[in-house]
Amino acid sequence: MPFYGKSFIFDGVPSEFYNLYLGQVAGEGESITSGSDVSLLTQKIYRRPAPFLYGVEQTPVLQFLLSAYVPGELPAPDYSKVAGWLFGQKNYKVLRICQEDMQDTYFNVFFTIPEIMRVGNIIRAFTASVICDSVWGYREPKTHTLNGYTGVTMNDTFEIFNESANVAYTYPTSLIITSNPFGGSVTITNVTDNNRQFIFALSPNEVLTINNDLQTVSSTVNDYPLESFNKHWLRLLKGNNVFTITGSITGISITTPPIEVKVG
Repeated sequence: MPFYGKSFIFDGVPSEFYNLYLGQVAGEGESITSGSDVSLLTQKIYRRPAPFLYGVEQTPVLQFLLSAYVPGELPAPDYSKVAGWLFGQKNYKVLRICQEDMQDTYFNVFFTIPEIMRVGNIIRAFTASVICDSVWGYREPKTHTLNGYTGVTMNDTFEIFNESANVAYTYPTSLIITSNPFGGSVTITNVTDNNRQFIFALSPNEVLTINNDLQTVSSTVNDYPLESFNKHWLRLLKGNNVFTITGSITGISITTPPIEVKVG
């Protein structure tokens, strides 16, 4: 994956701090994997020429080579600091490439397999393999809010455009619903998703915090909130989603997970 950007930011530290800049090293190959392929989940039945297709998985994870150089030389003690910054981490760290068409995109990565290039026995550059946590790059999540309703029942229509490149459903990681002083129920209908309905019974002044991805619910007044839920977790189709909402609430906040982006 060649980059035309000049620098990068890893774990919050810009590469300029170490006098490092992006640049292709002679002999460097292209991306190891583009992360845009799919694996078919199929089952072959005897004497049936076409296998059953149960679905697909986005695999393998995105991997690419990244090369960096110093304008002058990189003494061994300084390279040791660079190696400590980039390599051997215990968890995924955020990588951002500083170029115009990727300014909103980041990756969760490990740096692996460092290869040093020496000229006259002086370190001038290195190349490393970057392994991402998925097939995607990401953009920051977005929050959509409706609030300020003071009547007995709220009735409204709103839209959420799901920018994810993933064709699978996107489940909001944070859904916060605030009940009004009367209590009752709330129904959120995704008209675009065959009128799928999310229904929750609410106590007066109850606040629900729901992670639809992990399927967890917490309530400010109810110890067992799932008993009041129809178990149709809120989900988004790729593209535009039209919702209607009716219920005894004063406001709602919907936060999507990080937006999945295909890069190449």
